[in-house]
Amino acid sequence: MNAKKMIRNRLSTLGINRQTGIDISDRIRRQYWQDILIIVMLAIAAALALNYATGLINPIVYRENNIWFDSDPKRVFSNMSDIGGNHYRTKVHPIFSLTTFPPVYLLKLTGLETIAAIRALVSVVACLWISALYTLLRLIGIRRFDCALFSILGATSAAAIFWFTVPETYPFGSLSILLALCFAAIVEQRQASQFWYVIVSALTLSMTTTNWLLGIITTAVNHPWKKALQITVNAFSLIVILWSVQKAIFKSAEFFLGDRQEKQFLLLSTSGGPLQVLKSFVAHTMVMPAFSIVSNKIKNPNGLILISQTSAPGSGSIWGLVAVGLWTALLGLGLWGFFATKKHFKLRLILGTFLLAQLFLHILYGSETFLYSLHFIPLLITLAAFSLLTPARLVALGLAGALIVCAGINNGLQFKQATDFLQNRALNPDKISQKQQRSTQLWGRDAATVVLAAPSMEEVGRAYP
Repeated sequence: MNAKKMIRNRLSTLGINRQTGIDISDRIRRQYWQDILIIVMLAIAAALALNYATGLINPIVYRENNIWFDSDPKRVFSNMSDIGGNHYRTKVHPIFSLTTFPPVYLLKLTGLETIAAIRALVSVVACLWISALYTLLRLIGIRRFDCALFSILGATSAAAIFWFTVPETYPFGSLSILLALCFAAIVEQRQASQFWYVIVSALTLSMTTTNWLLGIITTAVNHPWKKALQITVNAFSLIVILWSVQKAIFKSAEFFLGDRQEKQFLLLSTSGGPLQVLKSFVAHTMVMPAFSIVSNKIKNPNGLILISQTSAPGSGSIWGLVAVGLWTALLGLGLWGFFATKKHFKLRLILGTFLLAQLFLHILYGSETFLYSLHFIPLLITLAAFSLLTPARLVALGLAGALIVCAGINNGLQFKQATDFLQNRALNPDKISQKQQRSTQLWGRDAATVVLAAPSMEEVGRAYP
């Protein structure tokens, strides 16, 4: 009896369960079977959609960096599959290689090609991502149907469509953000031991250093400062230990503190300034605008890259223009609910602080804000979901349903154009088709950037690289 009591007390200390441990699985199935069914359906739908979308991506994206909205799919592809590759970006993604290489390696042992193995891993992450988004909204107290609708909204966002389909670190970072927010919602209702705070804080640091702020805020909001400091130090120490293991395996891995090269990405003129960053942060994350095709020999030796930074919100199509209006209205209702509700004070404090911190960070850092959009979309969807706690719930549901249709069509059209560009680049690297020369916005110019086409430019004025 003493042994059983000790086990129950230990489980309670860890914050795993407060029940006696008898028939826990049966109780969970009876109480949450509808949620489990919805999560399974959402995950299957996400996996099927992702399988189709990734099939449209030409493998050229795995061979060239910066071609896809300033991302590094070539490097990430190598980090996930090549133990001898250059893993230097662990200086900002501390244990990304250690986390992703082993599952890809195991999948390859089953006979999968490298590309298929990486796509399979990202597909699993996408399934976990939409499941975590649904769970977070349920933890806030939102109805099942509403949670499912807003989860689908997140999946049809430009961020999800464009960044779950290429090898990048952001799907993993976005998942860590969602899991941390789920934890923040849970601990507002029941206590958890310091052990779990250490794990969650370490999780937010593991994929992207700047996301650690979410783990730090969550810890600080729920503990006295001395205890919060100890938890934060423990989380850091855990990641250092895991990084040391990673360093022993991947010799080129660099430490994630003390690097000064990131300063070169601060206050870049090509970001367009704070207002343009704000537009991209809020609008482009959900609704993909008309992107531009520019020539930049520094970012891509082959010259051609896709960018969206200076594009006008909703410029992709009439569907996109309507979608931006719907999204703006939905966020407005979400802000109302966010400040009007008396529930979830700590979660709202954590969410609001981290959201503003992300915006401030990217006003200062980077040139293509859309590159980081998969880190923003869980925050924005959660903010918008507070509209469901207001008397205008039905209005919010109507806006979300219409937005899924409009944003889904617009983002699908823009994704098709982007994948067509990749296909044309692969088949004809010396020239892109006249259709692909369309550009609706001008990119910030520097010595290395050449605009191939400007808004409404006549054919005689267009350039071919």
